[in-house]
Amino acid sequence: MQLQSIKVTLASAWVLLVTVVGLLLGVASSTGVIALATLGLLPAVGVFVLWHDPTPSLSESITKALR
Repeated sequence: MQLQSIKVTLASAWVLLVTVVGLLLGVASSTGVIALATLGLLPAVGVFVLWHDPTPSLSESITKALR
C-alpha cells in the first residue's frame, strides 16, 4: 500500500470516527460543533503535514542507481 493512500485512509477513518461519536453524543451547540470539527480535522491535517516518506536506505539508493 502506498504511503499516500495509507495517510488518506487513516485521516478519513479518524474524521468519520469523530463524526459518528459526535452524532451519537448528540452534539448540537455551536461550541460543541466547533470543538468536534477541531478534534476531527486537526489530527487529520497533522498526518498530511508531518508524516513524510522515509528516506531511502543505502541499498535502495544503489538498487535505484543500477536500474
